[in-house]
Amino acid sequence: MIVDYQSYATVEAKTYGSYIPVNHAWLRTQDSPAAVASVRTALSTPRLQLENLYDRRALSAVLSGDPLYLNLIGVLIFGMATALLLALVGDLFASWWSVRRRLTQFAVLRAQGATSQQVAGVLTWEQGIVYTTALALGAAFGGLLAITVVPALVFTNIPASGVLSDLSISEFFVIQQSIPSQIVVPLSLGVALGVLIVICVVALSMMVQVALRPTMGQALRLNED
Repeated sequence: MIVDYQSYATVEAKTYGSYIPVNHAWLRTQDSPAAVASVRTALSTPRLQLENLYDRRALSAVLSGDPLYLNLIGVLIFGMATALLLALVGDLFASWWSVRRRLTQFAVLRAQGATSQQVAGVLTWEQGIVYTTALALGAAFGGLLAITVVPALVFTNIPASGVLSDLSISEFFVIQQSIPSQIVVPLSLGVALGVLIVICVVALSMMVQVALRPTMGQALRLNED
């Protein structure tokens, strides 16, 4: 149970008549480097110096350079990039092959009076629904996979220096599992999603050009056999 110090001290004084001294202090600082440096300088002075100081930002910087963490992140990024590239290439090839097989159908539509804009609109709606569904399902299942898998992958070695260097492996593992994991969405993920959408739009325009490039005479020409 976590309560604020004032409430706990009041209940302790009324129940047991004793005073509970302050034994832990939590400091909330801004994320700017200047503010963090100012707080660290102030805590190094004799008047404000604390024992067993846990600097969350310093610990995060140390653990971010852990070899196990770096290797794990590298493997995950390589696997993600490979899967994304294969899925993108397969999707583009399937779209191109679908358009190539239906060139005669598009030519028949044009011969029956459909304009090039109408044929392009039909293909745009069709492929647009496919791309939108693929992106939505990929984002949904990717988010579900991140929520279920990321907590199990949170594991780093004991820091070589600092307040956590004296802990045993089992104690350090318990600390990592007891603190709930937070899913952080980096800015690079939004940039990658934007690039993927641009690639889909460019691919869709290329498919439209493939469908409208041959003339009706070329597309409807019978085989000489």
